[in-house]
Amino acid sequence: MKREEILEQLWKEQDTAFELMTEYDSLPHHYGEDILYQAEAYVVHEIGKNPNTTTTELASILNKTTSACSQIVKKLVAKGLVEQTRNADNKRIYNLNLTKDGQRVYKDHIEFNKMCQSITFDLLKEFTEEELMIHTKVQQIINKSYAGDVARSKAHYGEE
Repeated sequence: MKREEILEQLWKEQDTAFELMTEYDSLPHHYGEDILYQAEAYVVHEIGKNPNTTTTELASILNKTTSACSQIVKKLVAKGLVEQTRNADNKRIYNLNLTKDGQRVYKDHIEFNKMCQSITFDLLKEFTEEELMIHTKVQQIINKSYAGDVARSKAHYGEE
């Protein structure tokens, strides 16, 4: 197979991976008796890792807008998984923490991720460490290309 054909095949596989990840992220996931979308689970996970965080800090960690994180936090508060308390030093800021149910979901999410990783790692066991390192290097270069696409689009069309 020629280099150009291999690169085109890689491009198609990246598109397929993106479509599958997008579909996966759009599906509800069960964490015990709680049902969360991936974006909500990520917020629970980050609050669990970073107690007393703020919505602004979450947005920075998750590379989302503060508004988007704020909407997710409101949903999680309504579900009884997150609690907001006023910051003692700055009353305009709310610190975020997980409730008892939120802690359970956080732990379930960690276990779920471990299970998903285990399945994936098992499927990849046929590859040598060297082959996996080469793939990682290729993916890092592809990610640089994607980051460039994002930067050019933001520069051309403005950031939303």
